[in-house]
Amino acid sequence: MKNIAEIKDLVKESKLVTVAIAGVSEEEIELAKFGIEQGFAKFVLVGDKEFIENQLEKNNLLNEEISIFHVDNSHDAPQKVMDLINEGVADVPMKGQVHTSTFLKAVLDKKNGFFANGRLSQITMFDGFNNELQFLTDCAINIDYSLMVKKDLIENAVSVAKKFAIKVPKVALLGAVETVSEKMPDTIESAALTQMNRRGQITDCVVDGPLSLDNAISKKFAKIKKIDSPVAGSANILVANSLNEANTFSKALIHYDQRPACSIIAGTLKPIIMTSRTDRLENKLNTIMTACFLLKQQ
Repeated sequence: MKNIAEIKDLVKESKLVTVAIAGVSEEEIELAKFGIEQGFAKFVLVGDKEFIENQLEKNNLLNEEISIFHVDNSHDAPQKVMDLINEGVADVPMKGQVHTSTFLKAVLDKKNGFFANGRLSQITMFDGFNNELQFLTDCAINIDYSLMVKKDLIENAVSVAKKFAIKVPKVALLGAVETVSEKMPDTIESAALTQMNRRGQITDCVVDGPLSLDNAISKKFAKIKKIDSPVAGSANILVANSLNEANTFSKALIHYDQRPACSIIAGTLKPIIMTSRTDRLENKLNTIMTACFLLKQQ
């Protein structure tokens, strides 16, 4: 797929998905309003019933495409959302105005059927630099980026990328330089991961690194630097070396470049929705829409 707009068209052509939001403020009401208007989702709002009803009435949204379930305490909203999904009332859980740790606790509880084993990771998917979708990981969840954590991040990202019609994803392990140096431990890990891919320890993709960002996304720059790599200039997946690095790059794409993007949580058995409080409305809707798309791929 070339861009997020293509996904929107596919989602609109199929049956509406019901999104259950845990913890509701005016912001979530606005999201529901635009999601309904764009025709790709219905919504279940879990929170303070009186507040939600007042906001819906204020926005002329009292209709059959929005349901309300009351909880006395927002802390209880995530588990209520999971219960509603397991009862068939809703399809996809979304973190609203609740703490991330509270939401993820409900997601990780095996009785809710969203998590088995493995590693959760966050992926920012965006309209790429080479006229196709690109994926950046991990911008939000994992702090410890050891060698084997990076292996998990790669495998999660590859699994997601393949769902967007990328048959053999190309993975760039980002770095400041393309050479291996003992003074830069990340370059040693990148070289090891590249070799692990070549020997079959990481499969269904092509991995190379270290590669600087310019060489990962531009064939022109790779040619100037004489980089001989099957990934250079055509990377589908960008793997950072730290949460700080990935998060900063992601926010630069979203806020400075104004690039269409969305957030995907990988490693769950079913899609879940988590957005940043500072995301533009457009990208929050993109995240909801993408979760709806992924649900329909199962």
